[in-house]
Amino acid sequence: MREDPFVTLRISKGATQSEIYDAYKALRNRYEEERFMEGEAGADAARMLQQLDLAYAEAIEYNHDTATVIGEGNAYEEIKKSISDKNLDRAQTLLDNITRRDAEWHYYQSIVFYERSWFAECKKQLQIALEIEPNNEKYKKSLANLETKLNKENQQANTNQQRQYEQSNQTYGNGSARSYGPNTRSADGGCCNVCSGLLCADCCCECMGGDLIRCC
Repeated sequence: MREDPFVTLRISKGATQSEIYDAYKALRNRYEEERFMEGEAGADAARMLQQLDLAYAEAIEYNHDTATVIGEGNAYEEIKKSISDKNLDRAQTLLDNITRRDAEWHYYQSIVFYERSWFAECKKQLQIALEIEPNNEKYKKSLANLETKLNKENQQANTNQQRQYEQSNQTYGNGSARSYGPNTRSADGGCCNVCSGLLCADCCCECMGGDLIRCC
């Protein structure tokens, strides 16, 4: 008789799909290491790896069927409508009230985060949804579109930053030329001031019987 998948995964039957995945991942990592052990221990670990894959698939399927029976599919329709109406608070409340958080739950949570412009959180939820259902094309496409959007925004931000840097350097360069370049007006004025000073001194000397500039 085949063992209950939840017993194999060492979790309760009421576990969420996220909890199922976490348990599966932890056990798989353990047995991946133990299968290289010598003797019966290594052989047991190899057998457990096969059982884990089957148990994970059955547990996920069980949760999906149970969620449909208890009517959580209808809840997703209400969530979808709330998001369409831009009533994100209600959509979040409906999500919080769902106990079995399967891949679809994480998908709709990602949409709510996206609508709030919380893109990092949105990406994380889509990644969880894909970890639970790796072959779901809807989740794959959503994640790909999000990553494309984030990459474009990063490229645009880098371009704007480069433009600001270049404009700043250009402004600084022009300012430096004005501040430290030769000032011909000041040089001419300085020369005139020197001549005027000498003529004034010569007049004073002549009044006192001397002569500072003989040609004048």
